[in-house]
Amino acid sequence: MRGMVRENIVLPSNFIYPLFIHDEDFNTAIESMPGCERHSLDSMIKEVGEAFELGVKTFVLFPKVADELKTNLGVEAYNPEGIVPRAVRMIKEAYPESIVCTDVALDPYSDQGHDGVVEDGKI
Repeated sequence: MRGMVRENIVLPSNFIYPLFIHDEDFNTAIESMPGCERHSLDSMIKEVGEAFELGVKTFVLFPKVADELKTNLGVEAYNPEGIVPRAVRMIKEAYPESIVCTDVALDPYSDQGHDGVVEDGKI
């Protein structure tokens, strides 16, 4: 009876799994988000595999870019060998049916920490 009158069915395939990644060989805890980790690319692909087996097939990537790669113009965002393009390729090669979303914000690549370019004190 409940199945006949319920409004929503939430399935694993309805979820988008956020993956916080960095270009290190180890995982680190994200202090501001207890229970969440920033993954190495090897750890990320294992995490994707576990989620994929449970029916989660969509992922969104949030990179932490090394400080030395950050610039006012966020040039590293255009690097085809940067962390996000490599992560997308790894996921799609291992799980071709997956959907991989990326965050188009500039702040991970900006030495100013903003989503836009800072010129003369203006964003």
